[in-house]
Amino acid sequence: MSRSGEDGRAPGVPDVGRTTLDEMVDHERTDPREELARTDHDTDLGLAMAEDAKRVSRGDLSAEEFWERYDERAEREFGDAYRETPNPAIDSDDQTIDAGTADSLGCSVGSMESVACDLRAQDETDAAAESSSDVTDGDERWGMVIDLQKCVGCDSCSVACKAENRTPPGVSYNVVMEEEHGEFPNVTRTNVPRPCMQCENPPCVQVCPVSATYKMDNGVVNIDYDRCIGCRYCMIACPYGARYFDFGENYDDEVEEAGEITSPEYGVDRGAREDGESPIGNVRKCSFCTHRLERGEEPACVETCVGDARNMGDLDDPDSEVSKMADSSRAFQLKESEGTDPNVYYLE
Repeated sequence: MSRSGEDGRAPGVPDVGRTTLDEMVDHERTDPREELARTDHDTDLGLAMAEDAKRVSRGDLSAEEFWERYDERAEREFGDAYRETPNPAIDSDDQTIDAGTADSLGCSVGSMESVACDLRAQDETDAAAESSSDVTDGDERWGMVIDLQKCVGCDSCSVACKAENRTPPGVSYNVVMEEEHGEFPNVTRTNVPRPCMQCENPPCVQVCPVSATYKMDNGVVNIDYDRCIGCRYCMIACPYGARYFDFGENYDDEVEEAGEITSPEYGVDRGAREDGESPIGNVRKCSFCTHRLERGEEPACVETCVGDARNMGDLDDPDSEVSKMADSSRAFQLKESEGTDPNVYYLE
């Protein structure tokens, strides 16, 4: 016998409407002017570039017009860091930075793309790939579908992400936004997990003056920590508040030598955290656990979800489970009016 109500919703799951969910996202975001006031860069320039980057995502402004508008101001503000890098255009037919540019990025052991590809050659990668039904073949467009009726608000995804990516205090790639409805004892709760949306039209890519943020063909938006200058313009351009600044803090008071264990992000061994060394002083965000995807594994948040609310797969494969879920009548994207076209879908 079905335990769903007449509207198909599980018992105790409130129907709050998509507008409320979008408002929850806005509540989570940092104040743009306050955030930029903490940097050494031009606050007014950052605010203007961020708003126009969102216009590019919405289709109200072209990428070329954007850089024509800000080229001179960005050059004055960022100097060589700006002049020596290309300006990405998010409306290109291929990935936002071409292969040659990707190969030139400043990652200590190669570009993010080459690092991910090299992981396939590792013995443990091959072993994991052979035993996985979701092995990457390089042609995927990775997407995530989150069933809000199954999310119990346990925060296991947030904890798993912390443990997997070794993120410092103040940096949480996965958060679960919560809102209560009603009055005791008739109370319900809305839980909305929020990773990076991995947008198809990402304003964070458009606004970055040094091409540190770029979108791969597989749909994942990455950050080159060695290229990032920490201006935080991308943080305020993100409509979802999914980016965080690494101030260099550690959990040493809670866990002995916590800062000595390197993060596995992008497959780069950066060693112990040290002041002045990336990713300290950089912007950070969820990458769908790129290092795990390339090993044929699910992101840590998906693997550990106790309610089985998260699903990961290839959105371009019409036979994949996530593709079918994303096409269902229950599926929607957060803040659809922004034009970002996220690769994260929700089921209401």
